This record gives sequence, structure tokens and C-alpha cells, in this order.
Amino acid sequence: MFKNREKIMARVAEMPRGEKSPSNRYWCLTCKMLFSMEEPVCPYMSKICINTPIPVELAGPESTISLEKIGLFYPKIPQKMLAFLAKGDPKDIARLWVEKYFDFLEQWNFAYKHEPMQTIKSFIITISGSETGQRIRSGEISMIITDLEKVWDQDRFFSILEPALELLKEKLAVEETIKLDSLDILGEMDTGKYFCPMCSKFFEFSTQKDSITCPLMAQKCMAVPTNINNIKYKLDHLVRVYDYTPDIYKKMAEALDAQPDAKDYLREVLTEEWLFEVDDQGLDQVSSLLGVKDL
Repeated sequence: MFKNREKIMARVAEMPRGEKSPSNRYWCLTCKMLFSMEEPVCPYMSKICINTPIPVELAGPESTISLEKIGLFYPKIPQKMLAFLAKGDPKDIARLWVEKYFDFLEQWNFAYKHEPMQTIKSFIITISGSETGQRIRSGEISMIITDLEKVWDQDRFFSILEPALELLKEKLAVEETIKLDSLDILGEMDTGKYFCPMCSKFFEFSTQKDSITCPLMAQKCMAVPTNINNIKYKLDHLVRVYDYTPDIYKKMAEALDAQPDAKDYLREVLTEEWLFEVDDQGLDQVSSLLGVKDL
């Protein structure tokens, strides 16, 4: 893939090391991703990536838009589990999720108060896994969520999001009225599911193609994420991604009551939608990382 790979690795090895985060929280100025890990080294391409992750104590992430990359491009598995688990009172769930969201932003040193609308949009994308458009007029904002029912029942999602928006507006001093709408773009078409053989990450977005350009660093990455039907991978690869991904979904899932058959549903998503071979140990690992509790 890289004809001069050995030279790149040798040069990267000579470069200054990154600074360690006392909280093990980092972000990357180039790919804008967030990492939870022990050492300031790119967890996916440690020997050839020229960047060092930045400790959040040294400089917080530039924008909550970094959360959108996880919500929009990573597999919708965490969001589907949230939809499955969210059985209680919508207002209670809204309150819990908004609390967990702001706790997360504070822990990761986001300067979110200067970007209130972006912070609201990032919240919606985080829990829905859907792109969200805006139609803005004087005193009124319409948030249009696309292909929502690929993950959520729309009525159920809106019943939680409406009270959540009121809490978000209060926290962020947003005065405009926010209205919710939806738009189905993909229709009955399946969302595209891909695996990257270089960084071992999985992606889910748009429609299914044989391969795609990396959605995280489209102009820099030379790897080719490939249709999951045409490439081999293991559940360990997904476990590794969740090991390094911040635990915002785990926190949101753990805030909810345990539900019967939740782990069975997770197994179904993993095997039928993502074609993983899942044994009990692997299921337990993914369940723990996503906050899916035994009843």
C-alpha cells in the first residue's frame, strides 16, 4: 500500500514522543478523533502516523463535531442498543442522557459553550446515528433528521428528544424554538457496511458499495475500506475499536434500566447485520464496552 513504508516508519520513530494525559483522554488535530488510551500514540496506525494525540488537559477538542464522526460513520450498533434499552419514561431518559452528555463534554474539556447549536446537533447525531440538517429562521430552527428509522422508531425517538432539547436549550442559553422533522433519503436501501484492513475500523453510512474512501481522512488516507461481504475480519477488531473509543455510549446505556433479551438482540445485530462470529466471551466483551447489562 505504501511503497516507502519502511522509510516512513523509520522517520516516524525518530520524531518526538507525545505528552501523556493523566486522564488517558486524547484527541487528534488531524483526524479529529477522540481516543481513550494509556499512551499518546495513534492506536490504529502507530508506526506510520506522523501525528501524536493531544492530551485534553493540554488542549481540549476543537469542537463537538468530533463526536459526529463517531455517530455518523461508525457502526450504528451503540445507537441500536440505546433504542432497544430506552423503555422507560421519555422525560427521565432525556434528563439522564443530557446529564451524561454534559458530564462527558466537561471531562473531555470541550469548549462547548461557545458553539451552542453545534453542541445540540452533536447530541442529536450521537444518540440517533443520523445526519441532521437545519432550516434556520428568525426565532425558529427546524432540525431535520435523515433516515432515522434505520435505527429508531421515530415517535419514540422524538418523545425523548423533545424534552432533551428543552434541557439542552436551557443549559446552552438558546432562545430559539426548535422544531423536529425527518426525511427518508435511503428508503429501503441498506446502509453501507465496510471494514478497513489498515486501521481495522468499521464504517456504516450511505449505500452499499464495493469500497469507499476513508470518511475520516478522505484526502490523506491511502487505505481502502471494503464491503464486509468481500473481506475477512474478526470480532476482536471491533472490540479493539471500542477499547479506544470514548465511553459516551456506555455511560448512556448504563444510565438505563436493564432489559430482558438485550444481549440476545446485540448478538443478533452483530451476527446478522455485521456477519461476525460471536461466542459468549466475545458477546460479553462487546456488552461490557457498550454498557449492556444483564437483567
